[in-house]
Amino acid sequence: MIKIALICSAGISANRILDKINDVIVKNNYDMQFFVITPEQLENNYNIILLAPQVEYLSAKVAAIAINSKVAVLPSELYINNDSKGIIDFVNTL
Repeated sequence: MIKIALICSAGISANRILDKINDVIVKNNYDMQFFVITPEQLENNYNIILLAPQVEYLSAKVAAIAINSKVAVLPSELYINNDSKGIIDFVNTL
């Protein structure tokens, strides 16, 4: 199971996407689990950490804390458009 954290400044906008992402995961039988967290909730127990575009400035700090995780910034168009399938496709390229 791939554990993926999506970091948003307050978690509000990312939580809107989470339900759609989970629908795509279930429909396609993907072996992954998404979590929405705030920067303060970050731990070093995720395989992949995605940063919402508005918290891109935290990428170096996140990489220093989550040394065993892949860290990437979500493309703005995927995040703004709540493109759950596109987000999963992006994760699969990492």
